[in-house]
Amino acid sequence: MDALKKRIEERLRSRRSCTIFEHDLALIWPRDERDQLKREKEIHAFAATHGWIATVLDPGIRVTFRKTGV
Repeated sequence: MDALKKRIEERLRSRRSCTIFEHDLALIWPRDERDQLKREKEIHAFAATHGWIATVLDPGIRVTFRKTGV
């Protein structure tokens, strides 16, 4: 999870958003079709903890992170 956090932080230093795709998401939040809502809540909680907003696009395929207030 630290590696993902660092990757997002680095990207957000120079860009307005950072998109993370399924193959990277699945390393931390394995995809479970039966409990997609739980996975999305965990992703949103991770983002909020670091001062970001997460937008889940194409559920299970990609998530875009942005700094809060941008």
